[in-house]
Amino acid sequence: MKIVIRAGGIGSRLWPYSRRDQAKQFHALVGPCTMLQDAVLRVAPIAGLDDLFVSTGASQAARVREQLPDLPADHLIVEPALRNTGPAVGLECALLESMYPGCTVASLGSDNYIGRPEEMLRLLGVAAAALAQDPTALITIGVKPTRPETGYGYLRKGEMACRVGDDPVYRVAQFTEKPDLARAEAWVASGDYLWNSNLFVWRPATLIELFRRLAPEIHRMVVAVQAAVGTPALGATIAATYPTVAEVAIDNAILERYDRVLTLEADIGWSDIGSWGALADVLPVDEAGNLCRGDVVSLGARQVTAYGPAGKLMVLVDVENLVVVDTGDALLVCPRDRTQRVKDVVNYLQRDPERQRFV
Repeated sequence: MKIVIRAGGIGSRLWPYSRRDQAKQFHALVGPCTMLQDAVLRVAPIAGLDDLFVSTGASQAARVREQLPDLPADHLIVEPALRNTGPAVGLECALLESMYPGCTVASLGSDNYIGRPEEMLRLLGVAAAALAQDPTALITIGVKPTRPETGYGYLRKGEMACRVGDDPVYRVAQFTEKPDLARAEAWVASGDYLWNSNLFVWRPATLIELFRRLAPEIHRMVVAVQAAVGTPALGATIAATYPTVAEVAIDNAILERYDRVLTLEADIGWSDIGSWGALADVLPVDEAGNLCRGDVVSLGARQVTAYGPAGKLMVLVDVENLVVVDTGDALLVCPRDRTQRVKDVVNYLQRDPERQRFV
């Protein structure tokens, strides 16, 4: 199995820590290592550097090389423009299928928290065994919900497609967008829904055929790249063709439109770490529910997430349900249960020429 760690996102809901050139996967948010380094260490028991690839944007490539100095130079897949996961996966498939015809790939995020990494690795093996039974399938690891979360996408389990040992493998009956609270509560209570973790196992050859049928624009890019693999024209071909592809998620381009997507039900202690509010789910808080990093003094504060820069004192007095993040050049204050709206802040700043430098 080849492993691709996707590290091209900008993590806009973790602004102002996460910026265009220093996205959340390059920060040590949940431990001594950065999230990218954690993602690589997590798969080390099953994948050496010869089997490991990292996909990232051009503006972030230097960060990857700095944080993963032992990664072979040709194992860094550089996307010349941000085009979401559909084209990114297409580029991965073009390169890996050309290098390792018929291979199986685990395409994993770099910005997830996994509390039970050994179980995740075991399930990757289960997924590979399921692909051996049906090479035309695409497999996602669905996470058993622990709460009615409105910030995640969900998938609905269908009938059991096969069994690998004691592990049932289900058909995906439906992918769904982020629900409101009432629907999230009903879905979790039903037991039929899983969080969509964006952890995938598939064969690139299968996806390339699906791009041909369902996403011809991405397929044209894939064909051009494959024709250039092994020639001096590869870099120029990627630079010329990749930015011309429309931005689309792999879920919308392929997964939601294909009838052979399978899922495993996982209990791996997964969190997307997609917002400041989510950090309190995976990091220890004090007896009042506060999560504080930096020189923070709390007097009567409750349910507050506070991150401050070194050398600056932050004092919280009788406040509740807040996120306070100070990076020196930017300050964020918002309710802890409304942190999904931080992405709206980033969108606003991107439209303001005088403030784009803060993104």
